[in-house]
Amino acid sequence: MIFKKPFEGQATSEMILSPEGNGTKVTWTMDTEQDPMMKIMRPIMDYQMGKSYEEGLNNLKKLTEK
Repeated sequence: MIFKKPFEGQATSEMILSPEGNGTKVTWTMDTEQDPMMKIMRPIMDYQMGKSYEEGLNNLKKLTEK
């Protein structure tokens, strides 16, 4: 993933699919190196990314249940 705003940076994102009961467990991760300023903003970033992950996973669920 390439970020432009509010700070430029890169991250590696991974989706891991594993069988769970009659369905599939999806684990979505993101790994990046952060400078000290970004570490201060980490709680805000986690909240924002959490919303994006939830939206993306809900969209994936809708597509797979069609």
